[in-house]
Amino acid sequence: MADQPGRPISATEFDAFLDRNTEFHQRVVEIVADLEPYPDQRFVLAMKSAHLSLEHGAAVALLVSADMCAPGFTLVRTQFESLVRGIWLLYAATDTWVEKLSQPLTQESADMAKDTLMLADMLKRLRASEGAPAGLLDQLEACRDVTWKALNSYAHGGFHPLSRLETGYPAQLAYDVLRNSNAVTALATQLTAILTGDQRAMAPVRSLHVEFADCLPIINP
Repeated sequence: MADQPGRPISATEFDAFLDRNTEFHQRVVEIVADLEPYPDQRFVLAMKSAHLSLEHGAAVALLVSADMCAPGFTLVRTQFESLVRGIWLLYAATDTWVEKLSQPLTQESADMAKDTLMLADMLKRLRASEGAPAGLLDQLEACRDVTWKALNSYAHGGFHPLSRLETGYPAQLAYDVLRNSNAVTALATQLTAILTGDQRAMAPVRSLHVEFADCLPIINP
């Protein structure tokens, strides 16, 4: 998340992008509003994780639009982890973990779930699984490799956010972070469609990538 070379986006262009970004998130809400998970505990739980990722993505957009970039950037990490957890729940989590994470919230159930897998372990289990699409895992790992160190810095109040308090946040940086966040949102939207068990649910997701290509980095559904 350091400044990138090349012509930076202008303030006027960034304002126009923020308007488009709002439209993007509104379209996502429309797509997922009527999607129901396949009636199986694993699918239902993975859908909850996908929705959590979408909620974090919407919050990122709102915070950055309100010039609160540090908390906005911080949430991208949680947004990404929620997406990976949803994919792990669908393709790689054991039945025991699905059962643990499906329990009502009590002190006992919270204690049982506190040793849940972290990001690196979930990705490792996904790579070892037979069902997880390799292309999707490639996209997740690429996203992690590009952004993870900076996201950790924001999550822990480290060098990146401390430095930006003095230098400010260039529009180009905010633009890049929002587009990366949107990529996670697009993948989470794709996950909600998969979790319906109905292939027809993917059509609006593919249209989303075409209609809002200007809001996304290159990512193929």
